[in-house]
Amino acid sequence: MLTGKRGFKIFSLKRITLLAVLGLYTLIISAIVFSPYLPENINLVAGDIAPENIVSPKYLEFESAEDKIANHQLIEETKKNIGKVYVIDSSINAQIIENLRYFFQATNMKSYQSLSLSLKQILTEKEFLLLTNLKKDPTKKYETDVLNFTKHYLLSELREQNQETLFTEIQANFNYYNPVMHVLTKKILSHYIEPNFIIDEEQSNLLREQAIKSLNLRKTIYRQGQVIVYKSTTVEPMHIEVFKALNIYNRKANIMTYLGIFIITICSIFLLVRFIKTFNHSIDKLKYYVLIGLIMTLVIGLSRFVFSLSLLPDKSVHFLLIPISLSSMLLSFLVASNISLLTGSLISILVALLFQNSFEALLFLFFSNSITTFYIHQIHKRSELIYTGYKVGIFNTVFVIALGLLNGENNILWYGIHILAAFGNGVLSSMISLAILPYFESLFKITTSQTLLELSNLNHPLLKKMMTTAPGTYQHSLMVASLSEAAAEAVNADALQCRVGSYFHDIGKLKRPQFFSENQFSSQNPHDDIAPKMSKMIILSHVKEGYDMAKQHKLPAIIQDIILQHHGSSLLSLFFEKEKLEHGENCDSDAEFRYPGPLPKSKEAGIVMLADSIEATIRSLNKPSPEKIDATIQKIFKDKLDDKQLDECPLTFDDINKIRQVFLNFFKGVHHNRLDYQKEFDKLTTSDDSKKNQKFHDSK
Repeated sequence: MLTGKRGFKIFSLKRITLLAVLGLYTLIISAIVFSPYLPENINLVAGDIAPENIVSPKYLEFESAEDKIANHQLIEETKKNIGKVYVIDSSINAQIIENLRYFFQATNMKSYQSLSLSLKQILTEKEFLLLTNLKKDPTKKYETDVLNFTKHYLLSELREQNQETLFTEIQANFNYYNPVMHVLTKKILSHYIEPNFIIDEEQSNLLREQAIKSLNLRKTIYRQGQVIVYKSTTVEPMHIEVFKALNIYNRKANIMTYLGIFIITICSIFLLVRFIKTFNHSIDKLKYYVLIGLIMTLVIGLSRFVFSLSLLPDKSVHFLLIPISLSSMLLSFLVASNISLLTGSLISILVALLFQNSFEALLFLFFSNSITTFYIHQIHKRSELIYTGYKVGIFNTVFVIALGLLNGENNILWYGIHILAAFGNGVLSSMISLAILPYFESLFKITTSQTLLELSNLNHPLLKKMMTTAPGTYQHSLMVASLSEAAAEAVNADALQCRVGSYFHDIGKLKRPQFFSENQFSSQNPHDDIAPKMSKMIILSHVKEGYDMAKQHKLPAIIQDIILQHHGSSLLSLFFEKEKLEHGENCDSDAEFRYPGPLPKSKEAGIVMLADSIEATIRSLNKPSPEKIDATIQKIFKDKLDDKQLDECPLTFDDINKIRQVFLNFFKGVHHNRLDYQKEFDKLTTSDDSKKNQKFHDSK
């Protein structure tokens, strides 16, 4: 009951610690991402003394109050200088002709008294009679002549009514009428004709707008980093205008923006945690969450620094300098490639928010992170990191070209500068990763495949000493390494870890190599001269002594675990039986003759345990045949399972069957029947002599 409560408390403590760590990273990351959204508040008023140099945080081009006054005057002068556009209004012409027709229709009355009041204002009674009599003359078509004249006259641009010009035109076109009719015609047309050449407001306004657009209007320009107000100088109203244009005057932080960024950060952390718990359960540990959060914070912090760089040109693409490949390289080495890909993608989203929702930044960071993960996945040496940096740099340059084409950039200098920055990004990321990777490995006690690969070099001092001091153990370790590596590949375990663990699993035998059978090259066995309990102590001690050597030589923790666990709590049956023979049935308990453990906790430790036992036993067989090998392997596997040595190991029964088959195939290949070349030579020699004798007798 107490144990259950204690376990629950430990579990709760771990859970609370994890939540606290994740919450802390969420707060830090969201604060970094939100920091560019914090307004740079300036609370000075006109007449105050500037406490320090105030510089422009970005490029600014705006129209100040003075600029507006000057530009207004320039625009007004331009409008005055631009003439108005006049056009003949066809609707006015049509209305004039229509009115004249109505006039002639209305004058067809029999008497003057029947005319309307409006017509009486145009014609006197005498003029009415003159017009009526003229209409009765069939040789003259006065109405038609007047309408045709009017249509022709209206084709000219009539800005105003000119009586003299009109009368002159009437006299020239109505010369076959008497002068009295000239006057009457002038009177009628003067009443109806009006100016038809009017201002076209739409065209006039369009002409003015075009002229205004072509003007070089005055603007105030401040470049990024340029001083607006120098320290100890008086703040002028003009300076206040600049502050307002830069949006840094009396501003307040938008809490809603921070809340949105905070929620996105929480979603990112939650997605990462769920992914680890679902697909990478083996790294569902506090130290890995701390490591991933630390790298995320590091890269996002560097992104914030890049965002605030003021030394770069105004139109430079800052995000090309963000070392996103750094996170991919570190996480691929220290954690897993799929975690690296997901973490880099989440960093890309958050940095894009930091860069004011820049879609271009998101594209660059996502693609650069992805290509780095793909290239780094198959790397086994740290030195290959530099070549990966070159490959990533080349890909980054391709992205820069695509970005320039997308934005219609045609400046060769722009391409040159940004290609250099993008390529340098990849190379610099690999160099930084190469420099700090060992520190992360040491700090978080994580053994990477690169570390294991370096340890697999047989020139390690312990292995070189084993080769000379305990050659039998050395050969045994090489065989166990080959066995365990093949078995690990069959069950998707870490083959490299198995190989390196096998190399070092028996280094404790270096203390007293002659007490182990593989190093006894004479018929004399030192165990024959000592008590079984003393032999037991010597044999069992090689595990603890090997562990101490591993710690002394700073071998990785996973190799130390294999050294401790490769015998589990197995029984030293030979010395236990000797002890029973010497003391009779009084020795019932075998606990004293068992290895102290612990039992194998990983697939790799379990595989090394099986390979170690199988190799040692098969080596001791007299004339091993496939049947003997198969029976021996089956027995050892059964004994290990019955003795519960694999109970804490995640190997399944299917894995164990695969491992057994791998071992069987391996030893069948090693101990296959070989051709006795001497016997075959003797047979050939005998056969050749027989043939010669036969020929001799035949010849006789």
